[in-house]
Amino acid sequence: MATFEKELLAILATDVFKSILGNQLLPLAKINAAITLLVKVGIPFDLLYSTGTRRISPGFELIIYINPTTSLRFNISVGGGETLFDAPTL
Repeated sequence: MATFEKELLAILATDVFKSILGNQLLPLAKINAAITLLVKVGIPFDLLYSTGTRRISPGFELIIYINPTTSLRFNISVGGGETLFDAPTL
């Protein structure tokens, strides 16, 4: 297994990412911890933020790039309920 894969698996096994995978509400400090882990290891990612509306709660979309054709996407709610990233599209 390549070093990148080992580092990615180690990050995904942390409590922070277990919370994300468990679809739990996350405080901003845990989202910052996830960003810190990714930056420290040098794993490319994008983080999008939606302020929410009266109908949709605020949230983040975290996209981790594995290679040019593979990525992991996580929708993270910070206010409960659906985020803009979870909402159905037309």
